[in-house]
Amino acid sequence: MKAIITATLVFLISGAIVPVVQAQTDSSASDPQLAHSVRVSFAHAGVSTSHVFVFARGGKVTLLGWVPEHDQVALAERTAASVPGVTSVDSWLARGL
Repeated sequence: MKAIITATLVFLISGAIVPVVQAQTDSSASDPQLAHSVRVSFAHAGVSTSHVFVFARGGKVTLLGWVPEHDQVALAERTAASVPGVTSVDSWLARGL
């Protein structure tokens, strides 16, 4: 079961990285700043982010990874949505093993 979850996560991350790399070549500098602001907000809110990737493009934030407790998923989504400049949050977060 753990191998299936790991393989699925690797697949999702690899599929998400290619568009992000392409987006960074033709997007404004505000996208990395927005992703950084979301990560800083996570730290202030107490979201465990050691296994969370944050991607931003044009105000849309994508969260990918896992957190140790189920309530952290909702907290991460709410926290990301509250950051100025975030227009939407696409969450691919799960509770880790």
